[in-house]
Amino acid sequence: MRAIYTLGCFCGLLLCLATAAQAHPDDAYSHSALDPFTDKSDWMSSIRDDVKLSELALPGTHDSSTFDKQLFPILDDIVVTQSLNFDDQLKYGIRVFDLRLRRTGDALALHHGPIFLDKMFGSALRSIERFLQANPSETVLFRVREEHQADSNTTASLADVFDRYMKQFSSTHLQAPRSNVTLGEARGKFVVLSNVSNLNPYGLSYGNFDVQDAYALTTNWDLHEKYIKVMHQLYRAAAGDPDRFYVNYLSGSVGAFPYFVASGHVSPGTDAPRLATGLISVGDVAWYTSFPRTTCVLRVCTISFEGTNVLTRDDLKELNAMGTSKRTVGIIMADFPGESLIANVIANNHHVAHDLGK
Repeated sequence: MRAIYTLGCFCGLLLCLATAAQAHPDDAYSHSALDPFTDKSDWMSSIRDDVKLSELALPGTHDSSTFDKQLFPILDDIVVTQSLNFDDQLKYGIRVFDLRLRRTGDALALHHGPIFLDKMFGSALRSIERFLQANPSETVLFRVREEHQADSNTTASLADVFDRYMKQFSSTHLQAPRSNVTLGEARGKFVVLSNVSNLNPYGLSYGNFDVQDAYALTTNWDLHEKYIKVMHQLYRAAAGDPDRFYVNYLSGSVGAFPYFVASGHVSPGTDAPRLATGLISVGDVAWYTSFPRTTCVLRVCTISFEGTNVLTRDDLKELNAMGTSKRTVGIIMADFPGESLIANVIANNHHVAHDLGK
């Protein structure tokens, strides 16, 4: 493989370290639908019926509808945050979607800001219904918000249009009039997480959730601080109120590409090299302490970026090994989640699973 060279400089001095950046495949991050995943279609079958939805650790996807890369040949790295379509996200364990709606006529289109994603709300609901009919042990939650102003030809209110969809999918919709809904009640149903106040009667009010969503990075160098916020929310949730929903977004954008926040890579590929921070560490210097030290010569090492998917997966592995949490880490929303990130979120439900010893 051709080496890619980066330059790390220590504290603004002329002392520099040239390093060869190697491929960094890590299955917490996946930028290709061809990456290996295991079928997790029925993972909720191992969870007790009496467990409240708020107590569950749930893998989710941020901006879940942005998986058609061919639609955005120029804006790909800005708009696209997922590699898997709705059916595959569900098959591989995702149970929470983030759906952005725009009224167009008497229908709801799926959007990323002003960009139409060439999908309608009904396509997501059909995938969810099809999945739940085939896997009645599962439930699916999705957050809805109005992403862009309505088309000029729209006369119906958002609530009226949304109501038509809910009536069409009434056999699969659980209205969830209270926050302490159990998994047993929700099996085979979907639950709306309303981020719009006049849609609250159709599900649970997302405004009442405890959410970490510090998505706006000014530059790549804000990635470490973003991860610290993710880590704090993980541990807050694990020690938190079992009756409260906790949501933790691993995603970030604005001054950094979504793929970079998730992976720390120089380019989007699943096995692309990590990007160097431009700093080196000598000995135990306490800079970017959560980032890896790479390509070391004696005790002088390049400090490279690491993505939130990888760092969060590692935290989850530690939490799961400890087994002493008061509750689970809650809902984890990610861009480009890979096999091991999804699997470790699911594994965090170990203490609400059936007692196999009985």
